[in-house]
Amino acid sequence: MKQKKLSPFLVKTTAVLFFGLVAGAGLLLSSFRAQKMTDDIWKMLGITKQTGDENIRASFMNGYLYYYGAKNIKNIALNDRAAVAKDLLSYTKEFISSASFKKQYDDMRKSAKPSEPVLKPLRTIDQIQKDEIAKTEKSIKDTEKNMKDMPNYAKSMQPILDVLKKNLNDYQDPKNTYFSSIALGEKNDQDYQLKSYKESTRQWEDAYPVTADQFVATRLQKMLEATKDIDYNAELVEKNNKKRFVNPSYEYKNGEWKQGFRAGKEVTETARAFAQKWLAELQNKK
Repeated sequence: MKQKKLSPFLVKTTAVLFFGLVAGAGLLLSSFRAQKMTDDIWKMLGITKQTGDENIRASFMNGYLYYYGAKNIKNIALNDRAAVAKDLLSYTKEFISSASFKKQYDDMRKSAKPSEPVLKPLRTIDQIQKDEIAKTEKSIKDTEKNMKDMPNYAKSMQPILDVLKKNLNDYQDPKNTYFSSIALGEKNDQDYQLKSYKESTRQWEDAYPVTADQFVATRLQKMLEATKDIDYNAELVEKNNKKRFVNPSYEYKNGEWKQGFRAGKEVTETARAFAQKWLAELQNKK
């Protein structure tokens, strides 16, 4: 009996379905049905096992399709799409359940953590006034010295000296409100830094849960949400050399929904069932 060839389309769409969970794995591992993963298999794909594992890791960590190097995948023959999808998912699950992946996730989480801002002590209005007076007095002294050392430029520097002296006189006025505005600006800047840090930390906590299992669970939930309610019987029509949905509302569906449609019910529902079971296992761990 002739074996069916796995089209690049099926490989790609199968991989994209899992929203980073199986991205890369679908492209790299779909020939492993009923076969042990050996160096020969990786050679058949045109990559090393190390590259294959790294592609899976990178895809899952970053949530995008990463398939550089799998140059021979389109030539791999298959018989059963659903079985292949299950095989590649099983390997992916094993890979990202490993201690090695969890260590890599922990390292990535730590490196992504926002740095706490280094805040300077807030100055009082009196301190700001003293600082500004001292700074202006120094500028006056330096300008006068320059005028004496460079008499040819003394006339052109006189306006600068006049402004500095006027500023010094203003700064010495106890009723000057300029310093309170500086104090307010410094306080607002510090508040902004703390608020930004708090928001960045919240986003980091959402994007990188404490454990790798929680991270996996969020990926699974996202995949299940993105691929629900797919109309596998939706009709297509060709427009401008591209396939378009007859139902225009489907054109606004997310990319994973469309990839699930293109991969077909057999593969997509196999993947969803696998993801649901895996998600339940992770939730029962809590």
